[in-house]
Amino acid sequence: MERSSARSVEDARRLLQRHLVQRRSPLTSQVVTDRTTLAELFDLWIEAKVAEDGVSRQTADAYRAVWKVHGAAQLGALRITELPASRANARLQAMGSTTQAKRLRMILSGMCGLAVRYDVLSVNPIREARTVKTVRKAARAATPAEFARVRAAARAYVEKQGPGPRPARLLPAFVDLLAATGARPNELLALQWADVDLLGEPPTVTITGTLVDHGRIAGKPLHRQDSRKGDAPPHTVVLPRFGVDALASVVGESGMDGPVFANREGGWMSLANMRRALRAALPDDLSWVTPHAFRRTVASVVRDAMGAELAQQQLSHAKLATTEAHYLQRRTHGPDVRGVLDQFANQGSGRPGRR
Repeated sequence: MERSSARSVEDARRLLQRHLVQRRSPLTSQVVTDRTTLAELFDLWIEAKVAEDGVSRQTADAYRAVWKVHGAAQLGALRITELPASRANARLQAMGSTTQAKRLRMILSGMCGLAVRYDVLSVNPIREARTVKTVRKAARAATPAEFARVRAAARAYVEKQGPGPRPARLLPAFVDLLAATGARPNELLALQWADVDLLGEPPTVTITGTLVDHGRIAGKPLHRQDSRKGDAPPHTVVLPRFGVDALASVVGESGMDGPVFANREGGWMSLANMRRALRAALPDDLSWVTPHAFRRTVASVVRDAMGAELAQQQLSHAKLATTEAHYLQRRTHGPDVRGVLDQFANQGSGRPGRR
């Protein structure tokens, strides 16, 4: 009995010590407490994100969609203090190498950061939680021969004979203008004739908005957002000859009022439809070519001829590092630097380098 009592006393002492370590100062009149669930915390965090950081409705709805599918049922019932790094890490690892896992980690980190600001957590546990590492595909640019085949395939697809209206009648012009501008596909589809100056010297288009597809914002159909990605300023692009020709070919289809790429009712044309048409038009060996692939092609072509800085300017990236990391096809052939290397090797020996 004495040994048992001693053991009980010792256990009680340990429990008391553990409680004192975990005990926090009383929280009064706080929105976030140690009784707040993660579901409640998400709602508070997303409201703060909109009010304090000014994120767009589209971005906020994207966060809500990720939480609804990947976080609410799996983690929402937990109290804030019931999400240690190990549990968050297990959830993220279970999602595999996906974009959604990265977004959920960002959301959880923001939520726990809010809890830290309210002194409910002393540290952010998501800092030590990791997603499955992704292997980024190297940027691939189309060769001139591949681009010629893509153009030919788009024209052949549109010219198919058959009953009913022509399929994707604006696909050839869409392909050419993607390659003529390097614009994001949804920014190109958001072009209005008011943004086009074909008679200027040089001729230009100015990208001023982007299309937001069906369902990206809850309850809203396909529509034009009168600002570019990330609220970037309008971006003017000088058109090469084939870009001018592409726009001239569209005049007969849509007139010169409203959207450049108008559907048959005169409204906006969905990128999903254009993507589907391009996929149907291309042969299997060119299936890697998507509307966004032309942006990488333009960046690589401009870099090879004129340097990375001008490629950055063409794509309107705020940072050169973005262009280099995601849009430029890696060079696999070194420059001809024989002269400087011979000079280096011969300087120590006193012999002149060969010229």
